[in-house]
Amino acid sequence: MSTTLLHANVQRSRFAHLTLAAIVGLIPAVLRMPMKAIEPASARSATEMAGIEAQKVRELAQSYQKTDPGFAADLYAAAARHESLSDA
Repeated sequence: MSTTLLHANVQRSRFAHLTLAAIVGLIPAVLRMPMKAIEPASARSATEMAGIEAQKVRELAQSYQKTDPGFAADLYAAAARHESLSDA
């Protein structure tokens, strides 16, 4: 019986530091949550954000242009569609 208790105690202490690390890792995120609610909304509109996102996709497409032109064409088309949907 003492072996079982000892084993259970070791298991608990082995995972205790992992649990503590996970909780400590969440603290900054929890503290930032109320700050996001207080911050004013971003000055960028949905159309501007769609343009920025589309530009990032176009940059990715440019990196694939030589190695996989078909995939690059799909990325360019997706970027154009993303921008057109936000304009509507």
